[in-house]
Amino acid sequence: MTKLDITSQFRGIDAFLATLDKPLHRRIIENYRRHAIFEITGHKDKIFTPEMTVEHPVYLFNGPVACLRLEGTEEILGYYSSLQQRQATVMVIADEKLAVADWGFASEAVFHSYMPGSCVPAWMTADPDKLYIYRQATAMVWPYDDRGRLIGEHVYRHSDGAELIEIGPDDFITLDEAREKLLPLQRELPPLDLLSAR
Repeated sequence: MTKLDITSQFRGIDAFLATLDKPLHRRIIENYRRHAIFEITGHKDKIFTPEMTVEHPVYLFNGPVACLRLEGTEEILGYYSSLQQRQATVMVIADEKLAVADWGFASEAVFHSYMPGSCVPAWMTADPDKLYIYRQATAMVWPYDDRGRLIGEHVYRHSDGAELIEIGPDDFITLDEAREKLLPLQRELPPLDLLSAR
């Protein structure tokens, strides 16, 4: 498997942003872009700031193994911590299609999650000494408030066609590499006063 380019997903988001004129829509997608970089690089605390996320977010995950509801920053940060413990924050999102409205955005894409075999969830069979990508089609609906702040995540993972792919060390993207390539792409959110033009 050819090594994936972890920056490609943000070029896709930037191309979508170039089509948007409404300030609220631009702030929502800029927020998503910023959120994604912080999540992938393991800087989860920076997601839950007053300018990015509401005071009591709610996350809903629907997947092939279980459904999960997380309420409030403390529960959600616990979930992100579990991903970091499994060394599973690094991902490449491919073929993403985005739509945005005043209520938030919707996305459909293929997620490639990187993890060592020792951290692969027990319901998948993996060699603990090998490296893997878990490839899965995913749809998301993320609601936002009228200030362009995240209200929550609704994530739907499709089991049909999902696969655990063994890769070699040269094709594996480490957290250090993700940080090196993505953190320089980070930028501030558009000013809130622009929303008065919506």
